[in-house]
Amino acid sequence: MKIAYRIYPLPNGTIYTEDDMQTVDDVVRLFDYCQILEANITKEGWEYLIGKFGMNGLYEADMRSEWFGCDSIEEFAEAVAGEMGRKAPVME
Repeated sequence: MKIAYRIYPLPNGTIYTEDDMQTVDDVVRLFDYCQILEANITKEGWEYLIGKFGMNGLYEADMRSEWFGCDSIEEFAEAVAGEMGRKAPVME
């Protein structure tokens, strides 16, 4: 499954799959690339990341990366939902 696409290295870029996203450190690196507009995460990629790391794990990655820079997990969940093009999940 295609999780994300990064424009580098030129000319073909990099396709990220499940094998590339096994740790929170991998997610932080991907978020860093997204933050500087070098990468995009697919909707299916978001679904995979949420399933593997949970919203809490992704929020932890974002706090390290500061891609979204959210002040709460609820705000982060809304930002992720916006990236996915759907309504934010209810946080418990």
